[in-house]
Amino acid sequence: MKETAETNKEYSCDFCNRKFLRESTIAKHICEYKHRWQEKDKRGNQIGFQAWLQFYKKHTATTKKNTYLDYIKSSYYTAFAKFGTYCYEINAINVSRYTDWLLKNKISIDNWNSDKNYTKYLMEYLRSEDNNDAITRSIETLTNLASEENILPKDYLRYGNKNKICYAVTIGKISPWILYQTDSGLKFLSNIDESQQKIIIDYIDPEKWAIKFKRNPTEVQNIKENLSSKGY
Repeated sequence: MKETAETNKEYSCDFCNRKFLRESTIAKHICEYKHRWQEKDKRGNQIGFQAWLQFYKKHTATTKKNTYLDYIKSSYYTAFAKFGTYCYEINAINVSRYTDWLLKNKISIDNWNSDKNYTKYLMEYLRSEDNNDAITRSIETLTNLASEENILPKDYLRYGNKNKICYAVTIGKISPWILYQTDSGLKFLSNIDESQQKIIIDYIDPEKWAIKFKRNPTEVQNIKENLSSKGY
């Protein structure tokens, strides 16, 4: 905190400008802005800040470079902090793209924390994302799940916990690319029961994915051969 020019005994809060006579008093002082600043390193708050920057850029014509201090003093801070925390807690995939999707669809900021909106975005995103990103994320997920059950990653879709796999599909961690283009993925799909099929069907929509694969035959063949060579 800085000592003011008017007197050597007066100290001013850098965040709210409130003045104090003692340095020890201002050290204990916590205003809302100072509290927000102290929590700036929390992952959810950092995500919220980046989303706020995207929102600000879209809705203003200014070229001003906004800082975290601008963010904590924004009237939108609480809404974006909640959004960032939500994305962190659900481990949202590609938050920047999700933010763009919310802005493009003119979703009210009050509804950015909606599971319904995120699910709709996720289904659209999974069909359009780069296939290498989808496969990399899927293999990382299978590796993590396999380590918990002492199974080889390449065999997890064959012998792993089907409910865990279904859940991973619904949060976008296991892509239809690896389910439809590997022997292990096809085996998993043929062995799940009706209730499990209902859980994942909207995320692996067979008709839409069949069209996608048909439009990219060379890409599909290369991916299939690559995954097959690794035992998937």
